[in-house]
Amino acid sequence: MNFLNFDKITSDFTFSKPAESINLEYKSTSWKLPKTFWETVSSFANTEGGLIVLGITENKKEKTFSITGVDNADDILTQLFNDNNNPTCLNRPIIQNNDVKIDQYKGKDIIQIIINSEPYNSRPITAFGTAYVRTGDGDRKATNDQLKFFAVESQTEIDTYLLPSSYTLDDLDLSSINKYRDQISEKGIVPLQENLDTKEFLYSLGVFRKNRSNNNPEYQLTDGGLLFFGKYISITDRFPRFQLDYQKYNSDTSINWIDRVSAGDMNFPSLNIYSFYNIVLDKLIASVPDKFIQDKNLSRTSYYSDITSAAKEALVNSLMHAYYDGSVGVKIVDRPSYFEFTNPGVMRVSKEAFLRGQYSSIRNTEIATLFRRIGVSETAASGGPRILEAAIRNNLKDPEISIDYNMNTTKIRIWKSTTQPQKSIELNSTQEFILNFAKLQKSFDIQDLVLNSAEKYGKESILRKNVNLLVDSRYLTKEKEGRKYIYRLNNQNSYLNQVKRIKHLEDNLLN
Repeated sequence: MNFLNFDKITSDFTFSKPAESINLEYKSTSWKLPKTFWETVSSFANTEGGLIVLGITENKKEKTFSITGVDNADDILTQLFNDNNNPTCLNRPIIQNNDVKIDQYKGKDIIQIIINSEPYNSRPITAFGTAYVRTGDGDRKATNDQLKFFAVESQTEIDTYLLPSSYTLDDLDLSSINKYRDQISEKGIVPLQENLDTKEFLYSLGVFRKNRSNNNPEYQLTDGGLLFFGKYISITDRFPRFQLDYQKYNSDTSINWIDRVSAGDMNFPSLNIYSFYNIVLDKLIASVPDKFIQDKNLSRTSYYSDITSAAKEALVNSLMHAYYDGSVGVKIVDRPSYFEFTNPGVMRVSKEAFLRGQYSSIRNTEIATLFRRIGVSETAASGGPRILEAAIRNNLKDPEISIDYNMNTTKIRIWKSTTQPQKSIELNSTQEFILNFAKLQKSFDIQDLVLNSAEKYGKESILRKNVNLLVDSRYLTKEKEGRKYIYRLNNQNSYLNQVKRIKHLEDNLLN
């Protein structure tokens, strides 16, 4: 997050871009902090962080912003740091001196404050006792589900919780346990005594653990063990909204699936994490085209193995990082051009840290350990680099990572297709206007086009239709932010290209 340079943004106090967003908020103020200031501080700290600029007034009708300045910057800064350290205002001080900057623009004082995203286990930051989250360009009170998520995330490990003693071996799927045991024996990764009965075997895995909080310790089933090996009906007794779903489509635009694996339906009545993983992994691998692609030395590339490895990593990542107490389930979408993996729970690390494999913070350590025992995801923080490397080595479109703080989900899209040039289409005058507008703007929505076109290029429906054609032809990119879609000129994900360069630099320095 960087401070803004208003000398480059405007020459006459008024501007339209950059507009308010999930990471940017303008506030009009005179001699004291506005009432909503600390709500925005809370919402930024509880999501991706952001920048608050004081001394900017919004004209909602014209969709523009004006530099009006603040009257007494020193008094506002004094109030800011007093309130920052006042526990009745903010439950914990988070603003440092170097997060604040006073600028002048043609005699007007502007105050800019960077709010850094708080670590997952330090949330929520509350303002006057209320937690807020950032969605789109606004601050929203955290829902009960989000507050529960914050409370759960304050714990390092969330799936080692011991279930009541009423959960027994009968709540687990014996066929899953036997298949897992066979897999361990075949791989020989973790040697186990062959004469162990089923209970002793599960004790040795940590699926059942001793409850050492009482004087008569007994073995009790863990949350992670139930999720990994459990019968569907038993899992939903503990996790009522538990859902695992795989959907395959025959085109990138079709709305009707041609194959589906869904927990609880008649074809999969006892689906758990382990059985879902085995079924879906085979389907993902079968969906990767075994392309005969040659490199510059006319040798066959590793495309097939790279994509299957990336898909495997993303599948495991979505299962062992999911927040199973959430309101949505794990969803895997398989289309001809890409795989998409969505899991409840936002990433505990930044997108850059995930792709570069800097460090790992696993939400479900019990589930992760059970996967590692059979040789899956052996190395911590290896998933992101493998996904990125598959794209680099095979000239694929960049992997896409999106976080939805409103739905509390993480989505990773892995492309099977190579980077493609824009489709050659004959542009009409409306499309030329849209592309020229896109070149001038960092991002825009349909209403921005409507406002700037003054109906010269048709009504909103005409503009929307032409924008969608430009998206389909890869002239524009489309991404949902909050409740609306944001469009940008397609520059082949320059942000992720920068991550690639940093990753290669790190690799070269380490080798």
